Amino acid sequence: MNQLEEHTNTLKTIFPNAIDGFIDELYELEEKVCKVNEDYCNGILDYERWEFKHKVFEGKLEDILNPSNPDVLYVNGDPRGYGLKIESEEKKRLFEQDNINIYSDMGGFGILAPDLN
Repeated sequence: MNQLEEHTNTLKTIFPNAIDGFIDELYELEEKVCKVNEDYCNGILDYERWEFKHKVFEGKLEDILNPSNPDVLYVNGDPRGYGLKIESEEKKRLFEQDNINIYSDMGGFGILAPDLN
């Protein structure tokens, strides 16, 4: 089993109600979030447009994963990191209580669409 299959299976365990083909949707959304964050940082987007797009991304992320608790999801606004995450406390709980390990960043957030190359 390759890393993408392992990651997909882990996410299926965490989000059993995710839509079919969710992993491709997550990676596409990750690219969009990163592009919007970069455009905002470079002055191409103003704050209001950036904020609007992030609200859309949050809704799309919830639609893709269909979590029992949407508050565990996080759309990062910093262009220096991954855009789609699981809140750090939820990531910690998944590991400690359910023995589920997921890619994470230095802040302890779970990464939903990591670069596996």
